[in-house]
Amino acid sequence: MTQDRVVDSIVALASRLVATPSCAGIDAPQPVLALAHDWLQDNGLAPRLLADPSGRPVAVLVEIAGAAPGPTLCLDACIDTAPAGDPATWSAAPFSGAVRDGRLQGRGAGDSKAGVAILAHVARDVAREGLSRGALHVLFDADEHTGRFGGVRAYLAAVAKPPDAASLGYPGNDALVAGSRGFLRLRATFHGIAAHSGDAARRGDNALTRAAAFALRLASAAFPGPADPAFPFGPAATLTRLEGGEGFSVVPDRAVAHVDIRLTRPFDAAAARRWIEPLVDGATLETVDTWPAYVVPDDAPVVMAFAAAATRAFGRPFVAEACGPSNIGNLLASHGVPTVCAPGVTFGNMHAADEWMEIASVAPVYAMYREAVRLFLK
Repeated sequence: MTQDRVVDSIVALASRLVATPSCAGIDAPQPVLALAHDWLQDNGLAPRLLADPSGRPVAVLVEIAGAAPGPTLCLDACIDTAPAGDPATWSAAPFSGAVRDGRLQGRGAGDSKAGVAILAHVARDVAREGLSRGALHVLFDADEHTGRFGGVRAYLAAVAKPPDAASLGYPGNDALVAGSRGFLRLRATFHGIAAHSGDAARRGDNALTRAAAFALRLASAAFPGPADPAFPFGPAATLTRLEGGEGFSVVPDRAVAHVDIRLTRPFDAAAARRWIEPLVDGATLETVDTWPAYVVPDDAPVVMAFAAAATRAFGRPFVAEACGPSNIGNLLASHGVPTVCAPGVTFGNMHAADEWMEIASVAPVYAMYREAVRLFLK
């Protein structure tokens, strides 16, 4: 099949995927998973649906075995999306999947249904040609934008052992991402003494005032060393939610602050906890979730394979770098799987109205994946 026909086929599948709403926490994942499953099956593959512990479908997986033993590479892309928001803010229907002015439009066009369509075609073409050794796993996660990453968790539970490496099919081709900061998410509960807000004789002890003072201390606090050369921008701490109080006439006796701390390798969860404890001034701290920061070395086979393949496909050099936001790579790294975010399609307005992806960027991404698979599994 010529490159133009492959691109046309990829765009056609991506358009169908965009036209199938799969907003995380809003739409049931079964329709979009069924679409991907049926396309893979119709193209000669043997996909299987994966479910979470409750039995809810969360992913589609294809496993392609080579003729001889070797490493396993997993290619993953999320098939669910962010919510579409108010349709009135879109210039076209958010689930139109329309192709206009060289762009595919609609929610998920960039993040990451174009990636799903590209990887589906990579799976089809690799299976047709065969692998001399190793194995290729292609996974579509329908539980990524919820933050639960249920598809990846179901995948790790379904395979005999974790893959030797993985690549994530997010959009954007500025860099090859081979690491990201981790996070520690905490709830800090502040306690006070309730009273009537109008009682001049008994003012109480306002828990929200305690929480507000903490918020100011957090905003101006400095982080300890040493610096992490992979993350020159350093750690971060953000107050993301503050709640408490029951009305105008009651002094709040309880307030809860939600804090997101971004971690580096030396500033890990334990160090972050030690750092924040003096700032909360006696409040109760509860860990909600945490992932460590991770960095894949430049000489790791998955980094070398994708850097070389991307450089060739895009015609410009790619080097590995770490990023600030966390991603599925943090979860996979905690299972010993070196993971990169490979260059993806050019996009705009991710998680906003009028999301789009550039069709001209499909061909180099497809070519990169084909070459990277070959290089990693050779």
